Amino acid sequence: MLQRFTKLKSIGTRGFRLQGILMTDQTHMQPQRRRPVSQRGRRQDASRDELIVAAALKLLNSVGYQALTMSDVASEAGVSKATLYRRWTTKSDLVADAVDTLSPFDRPRYTGASLRDDLLALMQQAGDCTARPDIVIATFEMARSSPDLYQTLSERFAVYMLEEFAFLAGRASENGGGQLSDDQVEIIADTAVALLAHEAGPTGKSISRERMITLVDNVLMVLLARTGVVVGAASPEPTDL
Repeated sequence: MLQRFTKLKSIGTRGFRLQGILMTDQTHMQPQRRRPVSQRGRRQDASRDELIVAAALKLLNSVGYQALTMSDVASEAGVSKATLYRRWTTKSDLVADAVDTLSPFDRPRYTGASLRDDLLALMQQAGDCTARPDIVIATFEMARSSPDLYQTLSERFAVYMLEEFAFLAGRASENGGGQLSDDQVEIIADTAVALLAHEAGPTGKSISRERMITLVDNVLMVLLARTGVVVGAASPEPTDL
């Protein structure tokens, strides 16, 4: 079941955006969309990455995404354009990686007490938009008028959710639950993304714990119970919508 998601993980996309939501696996804090080692030419100085990211964030804050250019980033960082392009080939990937370094998110601390508790932990973290650095919030706003950045950040969030649901489904299966197919995991992950997008709205507002409980109990747990992945569970008692 996890073969598809192993391939997705090999892309290296660990930070994602959804209507003002940024998710990052802090165990992979190095830039995620950098070109593969085999395509970068000579051995690279890792300190250049930090200079480039810092320069990208500075320019993003001062001139915005539309006016930011790769040439300006290289100049601000004090590196050649060749050095920059050996690491990042598109502006949207560079900006997404730079913003990733500011995100306070990590993989949720799953207790493993129950699949429901772990789903709630994931959805709460994904739906919490508080305490974001100003530049992160500003980048979300910029993405609305920048299709390439919007697509990059949205894809990253979608893949993150796929990975997390694949992880939780796999652990539930190891604990005696049913095994989900790739398609089932993808459908449930897509449903979660759609729920978060709807609840966050165009302004990317945070979603309350109470509302998250309602969504987990009345949508996600119902879907999972019907697949048999929830060990010994009938459909959970629904809460008020």
